[in-house]
Amino acid sequence: MTKNPVTLVRLAIKFLTYDVWRMTAENVSGTFRYFISIIKALFLSVRFFLADRMMEKASALTYYTMLSIVPLFAMILGIAKGFNVQDLLQESLAHAETGQDETITYIFRFADSYLEHAKTGVIMGLGIVMLIWVIYSLIGNIEAVFNGIWQQKKGRSTVRKVTDYLSIMIVIPILIFLVCGLQIASHTFLSSGILDETLSATLRFILRWVPYILIIIVFTLVYMVIPNAKVKFTNALVAGAVAGVGFLAFQNLYINGQIWVSKYSAIYGSFAALPLLLLWLQMSWVICLYGAELSFAAQNMKNFEFEEDTQNISRRYYDFLCAVVCGLIYNSFPERKFTTEQISLILHLPSKLTGNIVSHLRDVDVIDEAIDNKGKEEQHVWLPGKPVGEYSFGQLLEDIDTHGSTDFRYDYTELFSNEWHTITDMRAAEKNAGRDFLLRDLKVDYEKLQNLCGNSKFQKKISELLSRKD
Repeated sequence: MTKNPVTLVRLAIKFLTYDVWRMTAENVSGTFRYFISIIKALFLSVRFFLADRMMEKASALTYYTMLSIVPLFAMILGIAKGFNVQDLLQESLAHAETGQDETITYIFRFADSYLEHAKTGVIMGLGIVMLIWVIYSLIGNIEAVFNGIWQQKKGRSTVRKVTDYLSIMIVIPILIFLVCGLQIASHTFLSSGILDETLSATLRFILRWVPYILIIIVFTLVYMVIPNAKVKFTNALVAGAVAGVGFLAFQNLYINGQIWVSKYSAIYGSFAALPLLLLWLQMSWVICLYGAELSFAAQNMKNFEFEEDTQNISRRYYDFLCAVVCGLIYNSFPERKFTTEQISLILHLPSKLTGNIVSHLRDVDVIDEAIDNKGKEEQHVWLPGKPVGEYSFGQLLEDIDTHGSTDFRYDYTELFSNEWHTITDMRAAEKNAGRDFLLRDLKVDYEKLQNLCGNSKFQKKISELLSRKD
């Protein structure tokens, strides 16, 4: 039976918002697993891009870039003059396929004038300081946006900002020189046909694509270096490839649409270069910020599995899972100590739900956090926060139940005393039933837990965790 378009749209929305998040790497294998991962990453990146209002942040960065563009080019030109390659740099950027030839000529003229005034002015040192400060502020604003994407409330320290930002100021010109030099070299060799007889078809193909590969590398480095977070190389590379391809596609569209320039020139005259430059900067930042959202989504999409179920979990089932997670920690201590990720893997619980539970148990002082330095990297592991030989399921429910504030404007327990005593008596009976069952006595059937997962790769991971002795 053929479904109408409205039904198909509803099914597609349900699949993207619910069904696909119930498919995990443990129960989906092969090529389909990668297909599902791509769908999840793309869906989350678009969702975050809209929720974080990245279009507005791209506009703000466009404004900061416009303020900083002459000092930035002045710094690049100053370094180029130090290596005596300023003519090569200006020629390569002016003839690059950016559609901004006239604008780049103007900017270089302003940058050259900026340097001359900085060198010969009465307050020469102040000019140099202002140049560095403007570029420093631009990078700081970019980092703030990237930290917001990665949900990092704390930025770099002042010392790290100075060292990292100075490194970026040095590396950016070098990358620009490298990209421009390779672009000119590859274009010269390929257009002249000098090396057609000596180079194989494969090498000619590689030479033609070297500048584009470098653009992808630049985006990848941006996504790894700028945010004050640990970004995995694979996720940064995927986002860098998508942003790089998107940037090049926009470049081609922008250049092919240069017919607009004649129309703008008829209205604005020589001023037409400004709105076109603003358009180019705005779209470039939009593409860059989307890539940052994609790298974050690709690295954290596991945290959004079973998201709707996690948000709608019943109180009874949540308390039960708190007991199971706590029981695993108490039962395994001191032979084994697990991280949040390892608890999620062993119990086959969604990552976000596991994180919520261990955070709640920590707040109630039922478990404590410790740092394990035995492996290659520091790991935050969870330990019992109560005496292992005494702490029971009943006491756990009591601690969870009584944690939090009850100090409101009115004492509602007096206003509704009968109802209050009924509820407390019911809860007391429930807790008394678990007073004799210690958390350390939780019967963890590790073999059954492993059999829940049919994926041999994950079974092997679980076996390694359970066989390890701390």
